[in-house]
Amino acid sequence: MAERTSHKTNSVSNPKSKKSSSKDGSKKKEYTVGGYTFNSKDEAQAAKDELNAIKYVSSKTDGSDPKQVFILYNKIIDRKLFTTAIGINYLKNLQQFLYNCDDIPRDKIQPIPISIDTQAEMERRHEQIAHRSELRDLSIQAARYKNNFIKAMILNVALIIVIIAMLLILKTSSNANIINYEVNIQDKYAIWQEQLESQEASLKAREAELQNK
Repeated sequence: MAERTSHKTNSVSNPKSKKSSSKDGSKKKEYTVGGYTFNSKDEAQAAKDELNAIKYVSSKTDGSDPKQVFILYNKIIDRKLFTTAIGINYLKNLQQFLYNCDDIPRDKIQPIPISIDTQAEMERRHEQIAHRSELRDLSIQAARYKNNFIKAMILNVALIIVIIAMLLILKTSSNANIINYEVNIQDKYAIWQEQLESQEASLKAREAELQNK
């Protein structure tokens, strides 16, 4: 029976999650796969998929045969199969094995590529997660401002009733203090309503901008 490759990475059946404290004291969920910690479930799942792929190709390759290892190594690199730390570490082990083999010229051993596209994709994924979180926060704020706006409308209706009552009083009184009091109340609630409408419009614009990214 051919000896199978010994270039293995620690395996787990499922990504294990744990919580760690961030600088601000909040709990941040982390996922552990193959001895590595990942900050998101998606990254952990990608690492788990690569771990399963490593187990499969290892079972099909004689790890003591430099030619088989060389073919496997080139195939993984050419097809860009691995992108997480687990897959890159496995490639590094294969590369080191080939470096130690006299049968394989060192100049024939490809360097391990760290793709810019892969890094950009990971950054894009992080941005999407951040945008979803920000959208949730904006939705909560929008709901809060909407409630405040409704309250302001109710107050405005009450204010109109008060103004009508004051106008009725003014028909029988020319007191300047009453007139000034009416004007001050109108100005105060007009400014408040304008601020609420401006804040709500700003939130809607920001939410639309994030959804279009």
